[in-house]
Amino acid sequence: MKQEKPLHIWRFTDGKPGHQNQSLGLVEAIKKRVSCLIHEWEIPPSLIQRWKWRKDWKAEVKKLPQPHLIIGAGHRTHSMVLRAQRQCGGKSVVLMRPSLPLSWFDLCVVPQHDQVKLRSNVMQVRGVLNAITASGQQKLSQGLVLIGGPCRHVDWSDELVVEQIDRILKSSPSMQWILTTSRRTPPSFLKHLADKCHAANLTVTPVSETQSGWVAEKLACSKQVWATSDSVSMLYESITSGASTGVLNVPWTTSGKLRNGLDELIQTKMVTTFSDWNSKQPLPPPSVPLAEAERVADWITAQWFAKLQVQPHLQ
Repeated sequence: MKQEKPLHIWRFTDGKPGHQNQSLGLVEAIKKRVSCLIHEWEIPPSLIQRWKWRKDWKAEVKKLPQPHLIIGAGHRTHSMVLRAQRQCGGKSVVLMRPSLPLSWFDLCVVPQHDQVKLRSNVMQVRGVLNAITASGQQKLSQGLVLIGGPCRHVDWSDELVVEQIDRILKSSPSMQWILTTSRRTPPSFLKHLADKCHAANLTVTPVSETQSGWVAEKLACSKQVWATSDSVSMLYESITSGASTGVLNVPWTTSGKLRNGLDELIQTKMVTTFSDWNSKQPLPPPSVPLAEAERVADWITAQWFAKLQVQPHLQ
């Protein structure tokens, strides 16, 4: 029997969880379609570390098969994606708008809210890619609350967010809610929550007590999800999971691509804001399914690797 040929993917990361999640989401989606061999490298932050790292990397890749696909997300990965392609071949894919010219890459996967001019090597997606998939196994009685925190785009208020959470919990006493924080959440938030909210149907799990993959695990079984409006990436992850998604209002102080992206989700009824929420009705699900990593993976495998002898990846 003829040996099937795997797709060799090289993945460069910068160590930032958000960027890693994007490229991981794309790689995992490709793995569902074809048999793959993955090689991954995290690029050090300092220039001195990077100089030695590149020497070691150059020696390492001499022993590896030529890549079919080279993927990077984050500014630090851009030059390495191009260097690897120049030295070893393969197709280059960059996620998010690159700091280098778009024309230098074979494919740029760019969020719509970045408003990049369309060209043959640019693929627009809603939000940023993620590693979430719709499980179809959400529990009607389980909900999840995702808390962001202060940033330059919003006027953060512990009191305002806690007041909204308290109303949600009181309106759904039969549901069990889990709340988690993020690295941006101020310590004062959990203290204010404990002082003002005494609902028996709430379990608090601070981000410091979670492990990698915790949010994805909870999204897979939560029918309803609420996230603060500053946490646009978490909103996209919730929508991708298929959960009914609500937005906890935090006033915006700036306009820009993140706010535009959120406005688009609201206008297309992918999410429901707390202001528009009818507490006497179930939180509505997203108006259409969202699976952007799957869509990009479909394009890549169909356009570039349709003739490569690959087999479906069985999980």
